[in-house]
Amino acid sequence: MITFLRRFLYFVAVAGVFTLGSAVAQQLPPKLASDPVTKALGAKVVAAALKEGVVEWYGGSTTRRFLKAGRKKAFEKRFGIKIKATTGRLRSVVDRLRTEHAVGKLIADTVAINDQYMHELHTLGMFVKWRPPGKELARINPKVFPTDPVGYWWPLGISAQGLVVNTNMVAKKDCPKSYLDLLDPKWKGKIVTRDPRSAGGGAWQMLHVYNHPYLGIKYIKKLKKVAKPFVQQGGVSRLRDSVLLGRFAIGFNGRGEFLRNLPKGSPIDFIIPKEGLAWTPISFALLKGAKHPNAVKVLMAWFYSDLKNLQVWTDRARPIPHPEIKTKIKKMSVTAYPLMDSIPPKQLASPNFFFKEMEKVFGIR
Repeated sequence: MITFLRRFLYFVAVAGVFTLGSAVAQQLPPKLASDPVTKALGAKVVAAALKEGVVEWYGGSTTRRFLKAGRKKAFEKRFGIKIKATTGRLRSVVDRLRTEHAVGKLIADTVAINDQYMHELHTLGMFVKWRPPGKELARINPKVFPTDPVGYWWPLGISAQGLVVNTNMVAKKDCPKSYLDLLDPKWKGKIVTRDPRSAGGGAWQMLHVYNHPYLGIKYIKKLKKVAKPFVQQGGVSRLRDSVLLGRFAIGFNGRGEFLRNLPKGSPIDFIIPKEGLAWTPISFALLKGAKHPNAVKVLMAWFYSDLKNLQVWTDRARPIPHPEIKTKIKKMSVTAYPLMDSIPPKQLASPNFFFKEMEKVFGIR
């Protein structure tokens, strides 16, 4: 009798939940009641998101370019939820988030930034552990998913780096095929790199080299001794121009997007060493204490459920390593070429040890 009663109460409870869910679904606009995002998240979450009505998205230039490419309009039209974007230099965005957290007045709901900053914010306990249900997320190369911690942020794209050469100064037969080729004395004084002694692309690429099984710190020291690479301050476009204009024959920190929008016949090419592409990840996270958490869940589920979002992000921002995502320039692909092993999370979270190592090699800044 007791067993029968327990079963009866269980079925009553299930029926009640089902009825409640159906009632909530009926309150949604018809187009959303059957929307794949609603099916993935549940009607209750989507209904709550509609009541919130807005999502505050913080990010850098990648976020801005993605939203301006029609995706903000597409999301708002589909769900009736407004996106308010705050974008800028990533260090400034992170400092703003830290301030909002410190004073207990969080404005941001979600953030899309490079993973070294994700680690920084995670130490403050600023993220919710939650995985978006979008089916395309599971198809992204597992190599770019965070491994420590797991479950707090999710891959959006990667900043991939190799070498760049001036084709007027480097014959095709002499183009480096490996980082080891740069140890030839003929390249002395002809190589440029961004600064590896502080956070940025110059450091992250060199940190990949530092962690590579047959390169490492010995290679970096030998590179400095033999090739004497020039350490250039400033952004990556400045390095590109230094190679393009013939100030240097070869540059570290080369990117496939260097080949975009250049006049035909420009003497520059992007080289992917046999060791693979160095890369740093850009990720998406739900902030703890967000005022509009359900709207964030709708946003993230939508992003990872629509292949067009991943393609636009690749076209306008950074490439996403997904098997169906194409790049207009083949050498920008992050699926056609191998990726180096990821930078160990502890190193990416606390890279000061590496900056000090690089100061020993390249001198104090």
